[in-house]
Amino acid sequence: MDACLPDTGDRALMDAFWSATAKAWLHAMRARLGSSFAVSESDRFLLLTALDERAARRMLEYLEKTRKRILRVLEGIATESELGKLCVLVFANEDEYYRYVSEYGTEEGELARSAGMFLQYGYGHFVFVQDHMSAVEPTIAHELTHCMLQHLPLPAWLNEGIAVKTEYRLSPPQGRPLYTPEEMRQRHLEYWNERTIQEFWSGKSWRRPGESNTLSYDLAVHFVGLASREFAAFREFANAASVDDSGDTAARAHLGFPLARFAQAVLGEGRWQPDPAKWGEGTELGQFSDDAL
Repeated sequence: MDACLPDTGDRALMDAFWSATAKAWLHAMRARLGSSFAVSESDRFLLLTALDERAARRMLEYLEKTRKRILRVLEGIATESELGKLCVLVFANEDEYYRYVSEYGTEEGELARSAGMFLQYGYGHFVFVQDHMSAVEPTIAHELTHCMLQHLPLPAWLNEGIAVKTEYRLSPPQGRPLYTPEEMRQRHLEYWNERTIQEFWSGKSWRRPGESNTLSYDLAVHFVGLASREFAAFREFANAASVDDSGDTAARAHLGFPLARFAQAVLGEGRWQPDPAKWGEGTELGQFSDDAL
């Protein structure tokens, strides 16, 4: 593919090249999936789905609206690629969806349950399942935020915390939560300790479905809420955060305190400081680089 790239610095031409390439890929996918699927497009998105034409158009409109809102909410942090339209695949049912995303599973071959995700492999793209279209708006807000943060080497907790906070802002949760705040706090106190907090900072805790995954998301939301009270400082922090130390150096420089302060505020006193020397290699590192978000 690199040999086919236009020899030019013209970003508009490169954008058109990658959009055409992505469109050709989706048409090849359509040929494999069947005649019930169709490819449609908007200003910045390409959509492959079995939804009817009207529903597909509504989804494209929501994608475009959400893209613009994320740029406003995360001004100076989120950005959009100008090198090709974003691809969105909506599979007809969970079987098709999980068969596809299983190709991008963890090393253990285990995937957490989801209604959609952003796959940052090769030409990054979104995948959703049509069976859950009634709940797709928060999923789109979450996954599109990930996509618009992919230019930054964010540690997992910051990446996920920003995505969830943005999701809640653009598509507020409906109904009562499963646990009360006090019940959630007790779950955190029972789970996090000197060992497990290192898995949170390194990113490994997100790789394990169940209690580890659930509590990691919730803790990340708490931490991002604390960090973003002064947005100007938070913007500088997010742009400087590194996976190498889970953003601790950036926190000291731009927020004025170490990351352990967040954990102390939520979990109380303890040895909460990130310690990269205790982290493993590969998938334990915090950035979701070349992986599903």
